[in-house]
Amino acid sequence: MFTLSDFQREIERQLVHNRDKSLFYELTGGTLVLTPAAETIELLRVKAREISLFMQAAKTNGQLMQVMESAASQTIQLFWEVNQYLQFSRRHYAGLQEIYGHLFARLSRLGEQTVIGDEEIEPIFAAHYKRLQAFLIYSNGSQIFRTYRDHPDLPNITCAEYTPEFQLAVLNLDLSAIASPVLDIGCGAQASLIRYIQAHGIPTVGIDRNVTPAGDLHRSGWFEYTFEPNTWGTVISHMAFSNHFTHHHLKADGEHERYARAYMDILRSLTVGGRFVYAPRLPFMEEVLPSSPGLPFRTETYTYSTHIVRTA
Repeated sequence: MFTLSDFQREIERQLVHNRDKSLFYELTGGTLVLTPAAETIELLRVKAREISLFMQAAKTNGQLMQVMESAASQTIQLFWEVNQYLQFSRRHYAGLQEIYGHLFARLSRLGEQTVIGDEEIEPIFAAHYKRLQAFLIYSNGSQIFRTYRDHPDLPNITCAEYTPEFQLAVLNLDLSAIASPVLDIGCGAQASLIRYIQAHGIPTVGIDRNVTPAGDLHRSGWFEYTFEPNTWGTVISHMAFSNHFTHHHLKADGEHERYARAYMDILRSLTVGGRFVYAPRLPFMEEVLPSSPGLPFRTETYTYSTHIVRTA
């Protein structure tokens, strides 16, 4: 009997099978380099009817929706592992779930056939990969993916969280003088700086799209998070918000205006005397901020970081 765990295992098998391959590299004739795993093809040949019956029941009892949500979430995580600058909204998550729903529906219909070969299975996955490609272009534009068309294998990206001591040094922050409460934007999955600051008795909250939610840790992006006015004594972002803002500032089809609005929302969330502390610096914002009328902020620049101080 085919079960929910069997289905989830096959999804994970497929994600692992293609995780190092480029979704944008095309072979002769426009065929993508991604393929279904040999084990998945064999399973569909042998158990297509059983899988179809499972999916019909899962659609009725709500399990299929759970699988669609899980598949979309795992896929987004893989996309972020390849390129941290990709952005996905709740609407994009819903669209990706629909793409998986379409794939599952086509796989379910295989159970109606008496003979199943590669010629029935492979086009289903090929169409799915094309939809994923179109989804990425729709959600993030085409420019960011242009280099991924040149090679079938994805580049090896190293991304690690820095030690709390190093982050504080780069940010030019002294814990003995830091104003609370503290918000760390893009705190990282391990939230190491937050734990370090909390160990010094300072109330600290963190947000990150990859963190496990727990009390003072919230799984959220900076566009989804609500920056309430007059709330934070210090807002920190090390190699996160300003890195992404710079990327979109330089990108031909970037969302620089959206980042500028978020930047101002962060400043308004400071209490009087509070600081928005970030690295790397954002000179294209810092140069115009003092000349903007009606904005009570002072800019302090350091070797690697900037402090924007609310003065009134």
